[in-house]
Amino acid sequence: MAHHAMRATVIAVVLVAMLAVTGVDATLRYGFYKHSCPNVESIIYKAMKAAYEKDNTVAPGVLRLIFHDCFVRGCDASVLLAGNNTERAALNNQGLHGFEAIDAVKDAVEKECPGVVSCADILAFASRDTVILTKGVGWEVPAGRMDGRISLSTEPLQELPPSTFTSQQLISIFAGKGLTAKQMVDLSGSHTLGITHCLHLRDRIFTTIDPTIPKNLLRQLQRKCPSNTSLTPLQIDRYTGNKFDTQYFRNIVRGRGLMTSDQDLFRDPATKPFVEANLKRATFDKNFAEAMVAMTSIEVKIGHEGEIRKHCQFVN
Repeated sequence: MAHHAMRATVIAVVLVAMLAVTGVDATLRYGFYKHSCPNVESIIYKAMKAAYEKDNTVAPGVLRLIFHDCFVRGCDASVLLAGNNTERAALNNQGLHGFEAIDAVKDAVEKECPGVVSCADILAFASRDTVILTKGVGWEVPAGRMDGRISLSTEPLQELPPSTFTSQQLISIFAGKGLTAKQMVDLSGSHTLGITHCLHLRDRIFTTIDPTIPKNLLRQLQRKCPSNTSLTPLQIDRYTGNKFDTQYFRNIVRGRGLMTSDQDLFRDPATKPFVEANLKRATFDKNFAEAMVAMTSIEVKIGHEGEIRKHCQFVN
């Protein structure tokens, strides 16, 4: 316990320094709710822990939600808005999961601090807590985001990178959001949790066979996925898929990444060193924390640019 606390403290010190010198939006700050809702982080963690204990798929679900939120209109909780024409209705958001957990967290926060904490900040805190709950190391989360009022089903397809993208295509997409190639690789480490589906391997194991896939892995995947429309869930990390660790990167180094967007990170000389660096647990913990702070600062809304929703699924 003391060891984990010391590591978390080191990460916190690094992140405070990073706030002033990297892409963290200057409108966000640590301890934002110190006076207005001092217990907010413990309330969120307790509610997330309860949700996780009922359904451990909540962890990768919520972690994926924050990625899909920040890459479309910035980190404004627009992905949480319900409706036939919102981001949730987009084709590439159909597998999103964890909305009920965030709703439960919001309810718990509203009971103690009504009208104070935004859904965007709740999602940022909750995504950090998913890492802690799956045996990863947490980090300090700067806050002050407001909730967006607009959510369009047409935008996720334009903004979110597909699983077929190469590392160079991913670098370009992430650069458009103000993130570096290194941060892109670090954030890809979130694939240590969660699942994918046969459709996302369509460029590797069906009509076109990726010659770099180990033959035994190819046979396993083709048995599980007789066609790219098969609904079989595939654990991205087939060894420690419920634990936040470095196994995802170890799989890639062994040539056992599932999707092109995973395996190409090691094939590309521009990103290979970042994969290798993240094989060390302490390095990955630090890198992921820094990258998450940067990503959750993308295009945040402040003041009259947004609102604090009463319910995360609906604008006020």
